[in-house]
Amino acid sequence: MSKNRHLEKEKLEAEIARSLSVVKMKEAHKQIEDIEKLRKQASIRSISERVSLCHGTCTGFANAVIEAKKADPSLRSDVKIEDDAHSRRFINSVMTLYESIRFDLQKTLDIKKEDFEKLFPEIILDSSTYDSTTTDLACLNIQLADMKAYCLRSL
Repeated sequence: MSKNRHLEKEKLEAEIARSLSVVKMKEAHKQIEDIEKLRKQASIRSISERVSLCHGTCTGFANAVIEAKKADPSLRSDVKIEDDAHSRRFINSVMTLYESIRFDLQKTLDIKKEDFEKLFPEIILDSSTYDSTTTDLACLNIQLADMKAYCLRSL
């Protein structure tokens, strides 16, 4: 009888040792995940700030076009942007920032390219006229707001 108890005790001690080992491994993995999350937080905050900057810039441009139309109802909104070098440079800068944000967000959050395209399909800006640009900037702003929410969820 005491031999059986001794075997049971050894089995129980071995099981406890395995359980403690599992707990230690889980704790080590949790610490690694926490460190990785902290490392990414600075990048995600930076991306979130850039999203806000791009969102505000798009909104400012669209509002300026809307205000110009209100101030002068005879203003043609089908005017070609390519004729306005300042607006053209501005739009190019906004799109460069947008593409940079998309790239950094996908890489920082380790999202597969196919999944990222489903979440945030690339918006191609039709900047041929002020009307088309304003409409596409509104679509871009919706996606930027979604990106911002995604960043906040990831923090």
